[in-house]
Amino acid sequence: MASPPFSSGIFGLVKGSDGTRSRSLLKDATELYVSEPVHTRSEVAMFEELAAQLLKVTALQDRIRIATLLADYSEVPASVMRALLHDIFPVSSAILEKSKSISEAQLLALVATASPSHLEMIASRKNLQPSVVEALLARMRTDDLPALVGNMSITFSSSAIRHLVENAHGNPRMARLLAARMDDVQDTDLIDLFLELDGRGRRRVIQALEIAALREFAARRPLPRVPMPDPEKVATLARACLQRNTQAMSLILSSLTGLDASFLVQLLADSGGEPLAICLKAAGIDTGIATRVILFSGVEDTRNYYDVKRLVDLYEMVSLRSALLLVDRWRGALPSAKRGPAYVSQTQAGTPVRATGSGVSHSEKPAEMPLVRRDRA
Repeated sequence: MASPPFSSGIFGLVKGSDGTRSRSLLKDATELYVSEPVHTRSEVAMFEELAAQLLKVTALQDRIRIATLLADYSEVPASVMRALLHDIFPVSSAILEKSKSISEAQLLALVATASPSHLEMIASRKNLQPSVVEALLARMRTDDLPALVGNMSITFSSSAIRHLVENAHGNPRMARLLAARMDDVQDTDLIDLFLELDGRGRRRVIQALEIAALREFAARRPLPRVPMPDPEKVATLARACLQRNTQAMSLILSSLTGLDASFLVQLLADSGGEPLAICLKAAGIDTGIATRVILFSGVEDTRNYYDVKRLVDLYEMVSLRSALLLVDRWRGALPSAKRGPAYVSQTQAGTPVRATGSGVSHSEKPAEMPLVRRDRA
């Protein structure tokens, strides 16, 4: 009986090959292997044996070519796939990027030992299994998490969202990627990330605050009393605005709101201006002085007409109750001082219930905000 075509081809490649030829033999065998849609067990075993013997002595460019060929092939032996996945990044990335035949077990094994570059490549794969997502969350560095957050083909659990939100403080890129996720990240999850968000994300938070304020009103909870600001301090604030004295402005606003002066400097320098507008509303400052503060704040000499109008409209639109909810949140724990702990998977943590301290789950009511009585400054 004649030998199968693949076996004959392999025997022809092996026959008479010298040391130099053996380095490219595996590439030639791979090209021959992928040229046939299906293979017998003996052919698969022969290819596995060749790979086991020759992969270590095959040149880098040939290994990249082998990985590229096998990435589009469905019948890749498990041992060959494992060897390519655990190869150096140029080789493994070629197969990680395109291959659809990598099993969940192979990905989990790779995550356990992979370099940060490998982890980022895995995180960008489409439709990752939940177990692989949890393994990535446990191993990835905070600076690399945006690669996973930006993968819109996966859905995060509530505990994973909490972990990501805690690690997004001070990381605007990740915060904005979280705000772009409409299916698994709720508006209330983003409240503590208000300063890191862009305009779109901040609109989501303002909407969540207004809903929370309506619920407080419906529950007949009294609105915290905001005393009229001291006229002398307001006049001093107006003069500081004309002088563009950010330090003086922050000190006066600190005395009116109870927020730290350094935090107020951050609000005054914010290019978007939404945090400052909400802070001014919570402080009980009238529209005229608020407009002046908005005009002479920010990173430029003065804000342009459209920015000032947008922020004054926000100041007038946002309710006092929702503004107080956000400022009370800032007063209790400044986001810039928080850093997230290491991820604990649901299987380790038990029942996956999101803690109320860092957000509200999809089925829970918002955590009741403390009622703060403000004394006159």
